[in-house]
Amino acid sequence: MKMKPITSSRAVGLPLVFLLGFSGALAGCSSSSAPAAGTQQQAQTKQEDTGPTEISFLLKYYSAQPPTADEAFGIIEKHTNTKLKINWAPNPSYEEKVNTTLASGNLPNVILVPRRGTTKLDNIVDAVRSGAFWEVGPYLKDYPNLSKTIGKDALYNVAFEGKAYSIPSLRSNNESTIIIRKDWLDNLGMKIPQTLDEYYETIKAFKNNDPDKNGKNDTVGLVETSDGSAFGRVAVWMGAPNSWGVVDGKFTPAFMTKPYFDAMNFMKKLYSEKLINEDFAVVTQNQLIDYINKGKGGLFAGAFAQLTNGQFNPLADADPKAKLTLFDRMKGPTGEYRTSAGAGFNGEFMIPKSSVKTEAQLKKILAFFDKLADDDMKKLVALGIEGKHYKVENGKNTLLDAKAFTNDVVPLRWIMVADGITDRVSAGLNSFDAEIASVVTDKELKIINDLSTPFTSKTVVDPKIIDDARTKYIMGQLDEKGWNDAIQKWRSSNGDKLIKEYEEQYAKIGK
Repeated sequence: MKMKPITSSRAVGLPLVFLLGFSGALAGCSSSSAPAAGTQQQAQTKQEDTGPTEISFLLKYYSAQPPTADEAFGIIEKHTNTKLKINWAPNPSYEEKVNTTLASGNLPNVILVPRRGTTKLDNIVDAVRSGAFWEVGPYLKDYPNLSKTIGKDALYNVAFEGKAYSIPSLRSNNESTIIIRKDWLDNLGMKIPQTLDEYYETIKAFKNNDPDKNGKNDTVGLVETSDGSAFGRVAVWMGAPNSWGVVDGKFTPAFMTKPYFDAMNFMKKLYSEKLINEDFAVVTQNQLIDYINKGKGGLFAGAFAQLTNGQFNPLADADPKAKLTLFDRMKGPTGEYRTSAGAGFNGEFMIPKSSVKTEAQLKKILAFFDKLADDDMKKLVALGIEGKHYKVENGKNTLLDAKAFTNDVVPLRWIMVADGITDRVSAGLNSFDAEIASVVTDKELKIINDLSTPFTSKTVVDPKIIDDARTKYIMGQLDEKGWNDAIQKWRSSNGDKLIKEYEEQYAKIGK
């Protein structure tokens, strides 16, 4: 489906061409009152400096339909003195949209570039190396709201060979969580699990004990996907690195550790007892959402943003009694409450040199993002418009229209640098806020970072070597020897070379 650009209709001020035409008409009426040529040029230059800056974007959305150019975007335009032209593309095909846009050469001023997990897209890496994008790092010190909002950790994670070519679209670095059917827990008289044994018993009960009380054995305890999202959480709980980490002083991929293997055995047990979906090896993230919306899945590894972005509205529509909640506190064999950290952002705003040709244009775009990071704009993306989306009652913020909030306010997140969800939790607006806050503010959680996030390499190692072997092991199609053989195959297929490159990069910028 071809997406048309959605341009906000609330431009601030009159277009320059109109103003110049109006000045020309006045000059034609009376030559004696016409300004000198130099004065006309000064007026035109001033108008160019103070008139709204037009900025085009490529952004993604998660809802059924693309967001409209509504009142909230008009407020952003007025506050930032801009006119925004936004081409929205649906999240399931967004990476493809970015790739085709790059290939076309017809680029917007700003592209929200996704990552595949924490991995930079290959064509973006090639484009950066060829000088296709502005390096924004040296300019950030001149934009106090922007530099303060981003912080050094996020800049470290978006770095490319030690330099910042992007502005991160921030989110909490422990936004990843487990989302669970709270009404199923209530139906079964169970509580949120806090140990791996309790986690297993919850999954088992969700499969075998008719948690939806429909008299049928038609539910799945844990919904897993082909990318191993739920497996990855278990591995970190058990003590494995988050993808890559330092083990015994050496930079090591997680799959070469014992806790990772222990996590495979845990998942193998779930699979052999039919407690997870048997088609997990081919299930995508979008199909996972379908499992949940059809009322068939009990819990899954997700992100707390999913509770507020409308992805599960179909579940609520079909079953008003359905209630989702989240948890992230799980004590593993290490005795710690470990959790997988994300990169601290969900995409990066990158500025192509082909569409932003001068430093002056670049600075106007950075000034736009700087204004977006001020308190007024943070409040807008957290709460929406007072009187329309929320009201203040007895000193507390109260949501007025959840559907309007989802349609009008949630999409603002994809143009913002600041993490609107964290700000919204602080505002206490959404019914999930207390639950999200319990995760965000949990001081006992040990957040495990993927230490390879900022690293790049041209060394190609086929990820299917490990991914396929892990899947086959969980399904009982591969034994321990076969798993170890897969690791050796990975190492001999440029894997050892990649480890060495990452070790060298970590020695330079990681410590």
